[in-house]
Amino acid sequence: MAEGVVCAAGLRGHGDVLAALGTVLDGARERRGSAVVVRGGPGSGKSAVLRTAADSAADEGWQVFRLSGTPAEADSPFSALGSLVRPVLDASPDLPAPLRTALGAALAGKVGAADALLAYSGLRQLLLAAARDRPTLLVVDDCHWLDPGSAKALAFLAHRLSGSRLALVTAASLDTPHPLGDSGTRELVLTGLDDRASELLLTDHHPGLSPGVRAAVTATARGNPLLLIELPAALTSGQRRGRTALPDPLPAGPTVERVLGGPFRDLPVDTRVVLSLLASVDGEATRKDVVSAAEAVGIDAHALVAAEKAGLVTGDHVIGFSSPAYRCLAESTAPEAARRLARSAWADYTYTRPGRRGEGQMSAGYGEQAVKRLDTLARAALGRSDWSAGFRALRRAGDASTRPDERSRRYVTAGAAALRSGRSGEALALLADRKSPDCPVGTGPTLELVRACAEFDTLCQVGRSSGALASALFTSGVSGCDVRDEAALRLAEAGSLQLSPEPARLALDWLTRHDGVGGEPLRIAVTAHLAPVTRAAEIRERLSVAVGRFHEAPGPSDPRELVWMADAALRIDDTGLCDELATTALRRLDPEDHSRIRHCEALRADVMLSDGRWAELRAFAESRRERTKRDGAGRHDIDITCRLLLVYVCQGRYAQAETLLDEVRRWAAGHGSTHHLQLADHAAHLMAPARGDDTAARPYASPPPPTAVEAVTGTVLRRAYVDVVRAALSRGDVRAARDLHGHASAGRPENASAVMSLAVRHGAALLAAHRGAADTDELFRHALEAASPTRPFDRARLALDYGRWLRRQRETAGARAQLRASQDVFARLGAVPWRDMALAELRAIGVSSRDAAPGTVQTPGAAFLSAQERRIAGLAAQGLSNRQIAERLFISPRTVGSHLYKVYPRLGVSSRRELMGVLGKSGDHA
Repeated sequence: MAEGVVCAAGLRGHGDVLAALGTVLDGARERRGSAVVVRGGPGSGKSAVLRTAADSAADEGWQVFRLSGTPAEADSPFSALGSLVRPVLDASPDLPAPLRTALGAALAGKVGAADALLAYSGLRQLLLAAARDRPTLLVVDDCHWLDPGSAKALAFLAHRLSGSRLALVTAASLDTPHPLGDSGTRELVLTGLDDRASELLLTDHHPGLSPGVRAAVTATARGNPLLLIELPAALTSGQRRGRTALPDPLPAGPTVERVLGGPFRDLPVDTRVVLSLLASVDGEATRKDVVSAAEAVGIDAHALVAAEKAGLVTGDHVIGFSSPAYRCLAESTAPEAARRLARSAWADYTYTRPGRRGEGQMSAGYGEQAVKRLDTLARAALGRSDWSAGFRALRRAGDASTRPDERSRRYVTAGAAALRSGRSGEALALLADRKSPDCPVGTGPTLELVRACAEFDTLCQVGRSSGALASALFTSGVSGCDVRDEAALRLAEAGSLQLSPEPARLALDWLTRHDGVGGEPLRIAVTAHLAPVTRAAEIRERLSVAVGRFHEAPGPSDPRELVWMADAALRIDDTGLCDELATTALRRLDPEDHSRIRHCEALRADVMLSDGRWAELRAFAESRRERTKRDGAGRHDIDITCRLLLVYVCQGRYAQAETLLDEVRRWAAGHGSTHHLQLADHAAHLMAPARGDDTAARPYASPPPPTAVEAVTGTVLRRAYVDVVRAALSRGDVRAARDLHGHASAGRPENASAVMSLAVRHGAALLAAHRGAADTDELFRHALEAASPTRPFDRARLALDYGRWLRRQRETAGARAQLRASQDVFARLGAVPWRDMALAELRAIGVSSRDAAPGTVQTPGAAFLSAQERRIAGLAAQGLSNRQIAERLFISPRTVGSHLYKVYPRLGVSSRRELMGVLGKSGDHA
C-alpha cells in the first residue's frame, strides 16, 4: 500500500498543516504568491497532504500542475520539468525567443551553465503567464529526488513569486537538505499524529484491538500513520484481541519493512547482529555492555559506528534506538542467523561469564563481599563515566555499610555521581541530613559542594545559593567524584538570575586558576553569562572552534559540553547553533539526566520563540507544564513558562497570559530571581494597552548608570529595549530614551549580538523619527537590512514602525509595502493585536482589507478565513448539511467538506455545534 493511501485516513491529525497550506493558497489568490516545503519522514503522510491540498484547490477552480521526483531520473538534467513545461510552452507564443530557446535546450539536456539562468527565467515567465487568468498551484512531491537542474529551476522560482497568483507547494523528507534553498522559504513539518488522532486512526482500521495492544502500538508508532495501521496488521488475531502474549519487539510487517527497512538492509552483517543484540535487551544498554557482548562472538567494536552514522541508534554512554520502531525493524529485518547469534551472545555475556552478572544480582545478598562487589562495579562505572550506574552501586553499597564513616564516604561520592548524571533531586535527598563534621577527612568539602549545586537545581533560592556555591567552590580539599565544574557553571547562572556580573566573574576567575577543570566549553559558557554582548564576537569565534573540536573528537564525548555550548550560543543570540547543539545534546544525554534535559528544553523553547515557531512552542510548553504540575517548577520549567507567556501576550490571549504572569511573578519573588521578574514586567508592559495600565514598564524604564552597560543589554532588555525606548518617547521623556540608547550603543558594534544590533538600530530610527531628523529613512532602511529573517516578529515590528513613519510622510507606496509585509507576518504568527495595528495603518492610507473591521475579530483563527470560508462556516453553524450549503452557494458538497475541514482547526473547533459560539464571539455571520 503506498504511503499516501495509508496515510489518507490520518489526515485529521495534520489539520494544522492543511490550515497553513490553505493560508498560503489564500495569499496566492490575492497576488501574494509564495512557496512552502512540507517535510516529513517515511509514512508521515506528506504525499497525502499534498494531494489533499491540490484536490481542494482544483475544486475551487485553481489550475493545478503536479510533478514528482523519482530516483530513476535524479541524474537526468531537467527531466522532472518536461511534463510541465512542454504543454505550457506550446500555449505561450509570446515567450521571448532567447528564453524559449534556453528552455528547449534544457529539456533536451543540452543547456550550458551560461544559459541555465535564461532557462530558469523562461520557466518563471511561463508559469506567471499561466497564472494571469486564474490562480495556479504547482505541487512537487518527493522534491529531494529531483534532478539538480529541475531543483535549481524551482529554487529560482520559489524566491520570485511575490506579487503573483502562483503558489508552489513541495514535499521532502526530513533528513535531506532544503530542496529550494534556505532563502526565506517557509517549512511545515509533519511531526506525527497526536494521541487523539492516533486513537481514531486505530479505531478506523483495527476496531477490535485490546487496550494493552493499543498502548503497545501507540508507544511504538509515536504518531506515524503508517506504523499505526501496519503494526497491528502484522499480529495474529489472538494477539490483537489480547488472548495471546505480544512478541517483544512487535513485528514490523512487510509494508513497514519495505518502506522503512532500507537503512537496515544496507548495513554490514556484523552491524545487523549488534542491532539485533540491542533489540533483544529492550532496546537500551550501556555501550560497554553491548560492545563487550559483541566482542565475545568476534564482532569488532566499530560495528556499532555504521548504525550511529545512519542515525538508527543514539547515546554516548547509554545507547538505544532513535525510535521504538527501529527496534522492531532491527529484529524483523535481521536474518535468522543474526538473531540467533545476537541472543546467544547476550545470554553468554549476562549469565555465564564470571563477574558479568547484573547489578541487582550482585546486591541480592548484602554482606561484606557484596559491598566489595558493589564498590568494584562503582569504580568501573565511574571510570567509563557511567554516572547513573555508579550512583546506584554506591548508594546500595552505602545502604549495606556497617561503619558510619564508610557509609558517609559512599553516600557523598554517590551524591556527586548523581549530580554529574543530572539527578540533582536524588543527590539532595541522599545528602540532606549529612553533616560535614561527621564525614571522613576530605569528603566534607565535596559534600558542601554537591549540596550547594543540588539545592540550586531543586530549591533555587538564588541569593542563598549564590553564596553557598561561591563558598563551596573556593574551599580546598574536594575529593572523590569532581563536580567543581558543575559548581562553577551554577555560580555563573545564579549571577545571571540576580542580574549581577560578580558571581560569573568569580567563577571565571576560579576556572582561570584551575586549568584542569571543565575545559574550553565550560569557560565559554561562563564568559557568556558574564558578558553576552560586549564579548559576543569573541564568544562566537571560540564557540566555532570548540564545536569543531567536539565533532572531530574520537570516541564518545561528554554531552554536558553540548549543553554548555548551546547555552552560550543562545546568550549571544545564535539561535541556529543553539538549536542544533541542544537537539544533539537531547539525543546523547542519559534519559535519567533530568536537569540537563530540562535545560535543553528551555533553550529550545527560547529558539522557537525567537524563530516565530509559536504554534510549535505552545504545544511544546503545554506538554511540559503538565509535567511541572506533577513534579513542581524548577528554574528551567519557569523559563519555558515565560516563553509561553510572551507568546500568549503577543497573540492577544490575555486571560491565559494573566494566569501565567501571576505564576511567574510568584515564583520569581519566592526564589529571588530578578531576571524572571524582569521577564514578567516586560510581558506586563506589552499587555498594558489591553489592561488600561501605562505603568507596567516602570521597573526597568529608567536607564541604569553608565557603568552598567551589561545590565542595559542583558537577556531581558535585549528583547524589551525597543519597547522601553518607545514607552519613554510616548510619555514625552526624550532624555530617558536618549540616555538608554546611549548606554546600549556604547559598546563596539562589531562585538554586539545580532538581536542587540537590530534593537539599537531600531531604537535609533525611533528617536530620529520622534525629532524629525533628516536621516530617519536611512536609519530605518539600515535597520531592516540588519534584521535577521530567522526572527520574523522583530522584523515585522520594525516594518510596522517604518510603515507608520512613511505614512506620516505621505510616502503611500512605501508605507503600503512595509505595512502589508508586517501584517502578513503578524497574521501568520497569530499575533492578533499587532496584526490589527498594521490593518489600522493600512486602512488609514486607503487600502481595503478582507480581514475584519475594527473590533470585529476577537477569535484569532477567524482572521484567517476567506469570505467564502466564512459563508460556509456560518451556514454550517445554522445547522445546514453539506448538500444544502452546496445548493445555496452553487458549489459541490465535496468543496463544502474541504472548506470545513480547513476551517475547523483554524477556529479550534471539532464540530458544527461549536461553530456558532466561536463565530458569534468573533462577530462573523453568514
